[in-house]
Amino acid sequence: MNISNFIGWDIGGAHLKIANVSNNGMVVSVKQCPTPIWEGLLVLEHALINAVEKIPDEGQSHALTMTAELSDIFRNRQEGVNFIIKLCHEILGRNISFYTMKHGLKKINIKELDFNQIASANWHASSTYTASLVESGLFIDVGSTTTDIIPFYGNKIRTRGINDQSRLRSDELIYTGVIRTPIMALTPKAIFNGELQNIVNENFATTADIYRILGYLNEFDDLMGTTDGEDKSITSSIRRLARILGTDSINYHDKNHWHELAKYFHEAQLEILMNAICNVLSTLPKKRHVLVSAGAGHFLIKIIAQRLNIPCINFSELFDCDIKSQHNSNICAPAVAIAQLNRLSQIK
Repeated sequence: MNISNFIGWDIGGAHLKIANVSNNGMVVSVKQCPTPIWEGLLVLEHALINAVEKIPDEGQSHALTMTAELSDIFRNRQEGVNFIIKLCHEILGRNISFYTMKHGLKKINIKELDFNQIASANWHASSTYTASLVESGLFIDVGSTTTDIIPFYGNKIRTRGINDQSRLRSDELIYTGVIRTPIMALTPKAIFNGELQNIVNENFATTADIYRILGYLNEFDDLMGTTDGEDKSITSSIRRLARILGTDSINYHDKNHWHELAKYFHEAQLEILMNAICNVLSTLPKKRHVLVSAGAGHFLIKIIAQRLNIPCINFSELFDCDIKSQHNSNICAPAVAIAQLNRLSQIK
């Protein structure tokens, strides 16, 4: 079969990301849609069916990676991996390659699967593709929920961690993102109106609220619901942020107070990320490095790169794509990477 559409799938617990790459490596289309599967597994099934209907019928080759198996709707990761593989075979057909950390892309049957090789491997696909094109540095993907910080040099990944637990130990996985992270996870205290105070340990507000207030968050990337189920306006984001202080926004009419508070939490998140990035950078040989930024929070990496005086490029600069696809290519890096890896594997 003459393949003209290499489809990359990144199945996350919060978002489904899909990329279509042509046989010459051009990114044809990239999109993401919300899939909060903790609300029910039909959310994922419907999203997959809807996505398939919008993909060109001819010359398809599917490659897939996942993190959705971590969702607490599954009893364990093995159950999650098996469910996702079965569902994808039902919807996409049997001719699918799954990304494994040891062997790259493979056609997999559940019975022969070592689920540890496929579980939460999307970071490995993105950084493997990046390392094949860039000599030395860090691939950093700041998503809605987590941040991957992956070292590479000599065109190979050089991680200390091999799974989520060991990557958490080595600062290569940080559970902080720009949309779903509770504010209470950033710092136990905050300065407001010139005074330092403790904050409330309740999930009243998330990082999406602070980045709406500061104007960093693209509305097309802000796909998750709010903590109180209300709208995503700046006014509502300020109201949610006020609860973190144990007060109400109507008690403080000067919006500058809330802008400064959002900046305080923003700096707290930057410090978390910068400390981790410096730690991982220290594992690389002393030479010129570059940061390759991806994810909905790639703007944070730009700021950190400037402060550390390290060159930074967008993930989308590594391949051909039109201006319209650049932003989504950065946001959906694992989907693009796995589509490209699938294409390259079939050229050899």
